[in-house]
Amino acid sequence: MSSLSSLTRLLFRSPLLWGPGLACSFFALIHWGIISNEYVVRYLAGHWVEYIEVGLFCVGLSSLGLKLLTLVGQRRELGLSILPPAPAGGQHPSDAAMLVRQVQDEEDGSTTGSLSQRICDALDLVVRTGEADDLEDHLKYLADIDAARAHASYGLVRFVVWAIPIMGFLGTVIGITVAIANLSPTQLENISGVVAGLGTAFDTTATALGLSMLLMFVQFVIERSEQSLLEQVDERAWDMLAGRFQTDGVADGSALAVARLGDAVGRSSAQLIEAQTHSWRELERVAAGSLEAVFAGLSERLRETLATALDQTLATWRESLVDAHRELAGERDGRWEQAAQTMETAVGALERHQEKLVGQTASLEKVVAMLDEITALERSLENNLAAVTASGRFEEAVISLSAATQLLAARSREVTGGRLESAATPSVGKVA
Repeated sequence: MSSLSSLTRLLFRSPLLWGPGLACSFFALIHWGIISNEYVVRYLAGHWVEYIEVGLFCVGLSSLGLKLLTLVGQRRELGLSILPPAPAGGQHPSDAAMLVRQVQDEEDGSTTGSLSQRICDALDLVVRTGEADDLEDHLKYLADIDAARAHASYGLVRFVVWAIPIMGFLGTVIGITVAIANLSPTQLENISGVVAGLGTAFDTTATALGLSMLLMFVQFVIERSEQSLLEQVDERAWDMLAGRFQTDGVADGSALAVARLGDAVGRSSAQLIEAQTHSWRELERVAAGSLEAVFAGLSERLRETLATALDQTLATWRESLVDAHRELAGERDGRWEQAAQTMETAVGALERHQEKLVGQTASLEKVVAMLDEITALERSLENNLAAVTASGRFEEAVISLSAATQLLAARSREVTGGRLESAATPSVGKVA
């Protein structure tokens, strides 16, 4: 969260974000007709080079505006009492760490002013070295660094001040090129294109020079204000820190060494005790965190193991059910196929049996027809016998009876062979 807030604060304090936004707002007012002054439209939005010049000017102006807001906040800090008054006889250099914490606690945490940063950097030297003999020289060194840093902070503005006239000269070159391109010996009477090109050339140059001069003036005012602020910061820092700490101004080198050694031993003992206490607290915190992490890891691992085992078991059961369903479906389809084949076989057998019954019915019909013929033959024989008996031709009757017997035998054979009907007609005719 802190890194995200720092990135957001950096973006909102960037002139590369506010400059294009300011330029887009200005051009939107022009295109919407809210700003309709002909000179403003001509010199600030008449050509694409002028758009770039105004955009660069807005970037530089945004950088100077953000710098001005920072200076206002830092000037407000000059009226605060950052450090308490120095006690009589001065403070021991070992109190520098306590003063640093006090300065950091009094800050609001949003921004760090130049005075607070200067005091913290100076006290850091005392904390690290354990003495304040070189504090005045270090204050001068910090003042030089802040002055160099302040001068370097105007690098973007100086680049914009240099780039705007270059863009104006580029517009001049483009305008003159357009004018020369529109100049033709055959069209000397119509010189509107030439005039338009020269107008673009001079307008872009005039706009660039005006914007760069305005930006340089604003930069000069703000830079002088920052220099004044740094001078006041130097004075306040010098007043609060110069002569604040006790120095070992003793001629005897052994006494100075013993004093410094005592101070070093005291600081080392305090640091050792503090480090040991911090180590025990850290060990306790790490142990508690480790136990929590172990139990959390065990519960998470157990949960994952149970979930994996349940997933595997359910997957196995699902595969088994799918295989069983597939086997049952295959057996059911096979049984239906067998039943269909059996039904087809039974239907074929019934059809064949029906054909046999039809054949037997036809045979019975033929037998009945033969029996009718035999009955008719018997009647004929009886009639013939009666006629023979009446006429006295017995021998002829015997011969006719033999012939009839032979005819009946032949007809019987034809019935068994299937040719009864073809042989019946001539036999009946012969008997007749």
